[in-house]
Amino acid sequence: MAKKYTNPFSAIHWTHAAILTFILIGATLNLPDLPAKGGDLSPFKGHMILGIIATAITLIRLLMVWKRPKLEPLDMSAFRETLVRWNHRLIYLFLILTGASGLITANSTNLGEVVIFGNDPSLYGGPDGITATLGAIHSTSAYTLMALIAMHVAGVIFYMIKSKENILGRVGFGKGA
Repeated sequence: MAKKYTNPFSAIHWTHAAILTFILIGATLNLPDLPAKGGDLSPFKGHMILGIIATAITLIRLLMVWKRPKLEPLDMSAFRETLVRWNHRLIYLFLILTGASGLITANSTNLGEVVIFGNDPSLYGGPDGITATLGAIHSTSAYTLMALIAMHVAGVIFYMIKSKENILGRVGFGKGA
């Protein structure tokens, strides 16, 4: 069993973390709900591009997680180990749900066509009908994802305080010991 993840796995982990932080905090603080037809769509361009990148990285990470070597287990109770495992699984589930709902919402309103590809703004369908439901799913899953990530970070911090072990080294760079 390995003591740490590979450098490529660590690199993608920290890149993903940075992109997700930017997307989630930026959207929460600066991104309005989908505007009505004729509204300003420009705030969505960066969010959509980074969302597509984050969704692609999620799929790559899932492949890497599936193929990665097992790490040495941490010293924790079976109950806490189960909580950690389910937190990770739910993070991946909500990453996929958030990305998919965002892509479907953008596609169903033609938002991507207008914002990313610069097509005629009259193509934008607005947040009516099923799109409002998809938008609600996207927002709710994003807030749930933020809570799960906060739980993950808090768990790492509390474990490091309690055990006095630097488990961040498991996703650090360099040779494994």
